[in-house]
Amino acid sequence: EKRGKYDKIPFNAQHSDYGISTAAPERWSSYADALAAFKQGAPVFAGVGYVMTKPHGVVGTDLDNCVADGVIADWALEVVHSLDSYTELSPSGKGLRIFVRGETVDWTNHQVGIEVYGGVSPRFLTITGTRVKGTHADIRPAPAGVLAALRARYAQKVREVEIEAADMPELLPEALMPDVAALDVPYFTRDFLDTGATRGDDRSGELHATAIALFQAGLDEQTVLSVMAANPYCMEVALDHRRQDSDRATLYLWKEHCQKAKGKAERRVASAEDFEDVSEKGVQSADTPAAKAPRFSVQDIFDFLKRPKANWLVKGVLPKAGLAVIFGESGSGKTFFVLDMVASIARGLEWRGHKTRQGKVVYVCAEGEAGFRNRLDAYIQFNGIDSMGLGVIPDAPNLLEKPDVKDLLAALKAFGQVDVIVLDTFAQVMPGANENSGEDVGRALAHCKAIHRITGALVILVHHSGKDASKGARGWSGLRAAADAEIEVQRADHDRSATVTKLKDGEDGAEFGFKLETVVIGQDEDGDETSSCVVAHGTVVRKSAAPKGAVEKIVMRSLTDIHDLTGEGVNTTVLLDHAVAQIPFDKAEGKRDRRREHVIRAIESLVAGGKLTNNGGEICIS
Repeated sequence: EKRGKYDKIPFNAQHSDYGISTAAPERWSSYADALAAFKQGAPVFAGVGYVMTKPHGVVGTDLDNCVADGVIADWALEVVHSLDSYTELSPSGKGLRIFVRGETVDWTNHQVGIEVYGGVSPRFLTITGTRVKGTHADIRPAPAGVLAALRARYAQKVREVEIEAADMPELLPEALMPDVAALDVPYFTRDFLDTGATRGDDRSGELHATAIALFQAGLDEQTVLSVMAANPYCMEVALDHRRQDSDRATLYLWKEHCQKAKGKAERRVASAEDFEDVSEKGVQSADTPAAKAPRFSVQDIFDFLKRPKANWLVKGVLPKAGLAVIFGESGSGKTFFVLDMVASIARGLEWRGHKTRQGKVVYVCAEGEAGFRNRLDAYIQFNGIDSMGLGVIPDAPNLLEKPDVKDLLAALKAFGQVDVIVLDTFAQVMPGANENSGEDVGRALAHCKAIHRITGALVILVHHSGKDASKGARGWSGLRAAADAEIEVQRADHDRSATVTKLKDGEDGAEFGFKLETVVIGQDEDGDETSSCVVAHGTVVRKSAAPKGAVEKIVMRSLTDIHDLTGEGVNTTVLLDHAVAQIPFDKAEGKRDRRREHVIRAIESLVAGGKLTNNGGEICIS
């Protein structure tokens, strides 16, 4: 509670412990979902709120402390009558809220007790549904001129604020704002910006630390101010310090946080004061104490070439770095592939002819626990081993939630020094997240980065391909940018292959073929054999391309039809004639008949793609 009013912190309707932001529409809920969550009685929920972000044709008017003993004050009753629309009691029962259709700027008058919001500043308004008798049951258009008349009568003059803000830069438009999820800021800054979470009770201190972190991330004054003014949690603290006056709150962010935090930040953008005097008069005498070593120095090219060698877990394939992504379609064998690779690291054995650096592995089995247990059992029995440095967490930590990440780190610490952490699958360790959202995925990746920073281990994300497998891993494109290594696992019937598609400090393109070999691991309660598979290393067999375009499909259909009749390969000329006959052509149009050319090109393309073979003029399906 603050100054007689309670904090109204927004939460996600599906996750009572998951805060949301008025600037992140992908996390909002529908009215029906929010109402249902409130009615279920989660203790954290105190009501339902309506998001007011950007002008959208609805204006909310708050009238504070205008209801006493069920009687509405005369001034407030005049406002209600003038707006002539849906009106309800506030959550406290001491105020009113009026909604009308229209647009206006945001303004307040705390001396009278009236606030008008048109969505210019991101915020949400609590709603009760307790309609005032005699008012309309629906939201109606504001009568002509009434919103402007109310502002002219009640809005506080802002001339004093304008004078104080003469040196304050203009706020950047949304299109020029940086992607906050992509900024290199500490986890606690990201938590505050994402959910309003603080490390203690000092929200002003957290706000100031946020400003410092934004400067340290390389942002300039105008961008830092714009990010904070657009963030609902930063703005909430500022509004509380300036009696809910948005103009004064923005000025507060500028003067008390942006300007004062800049000097405390370790600047990355140079200014004149950052440079030392290198003129002759600036040279110190021999009696002067030695100056602090400079941060930057120019290196001779041959000294520069003596760089430290790259560290590898699997040489030339898997770096000892921060993040790797291994992805593939369902059924591609990606989990078998990952287990085969990390088990070699745990055992200190060469993998596919590549040296490994032995280290302890923790495999987080976030889905399919029983299936993974069988795969691990098959690997151990097939290779005849009784121990190796590999531990399993048969559970799904939520990488969107800081408490879960802390608990995961505690478990890893208890296991000892860890060199590789596998999260299988990525989707299961960020439940409810929008995989296409930079905010949700960025938060999960920030926690992966924190796990790496604290443990020193490589974090491997096992992930799915997108609907169009040719476009890589599913979801946000920034995932690939964040990875130090990326490997794609594909399947072509019984053959499978893994391709290194990205390697920051090495050469990508390496390919590893494999098959899955069945291993009997025991019997079930009925005495029937139970089995799983292990990876059998082999050569790469590429998946043949599907026919492209109408003509290639006609060629394949013609070849199939003829083969079904003869049971043999088809002569090229026979196939040509048959396929051409399937393609419509109207001589009356006077156009050149190019069907034969198109069929020839289609056959050549299918042969080149491995779908067909040409044995001396006889065409067969590969």
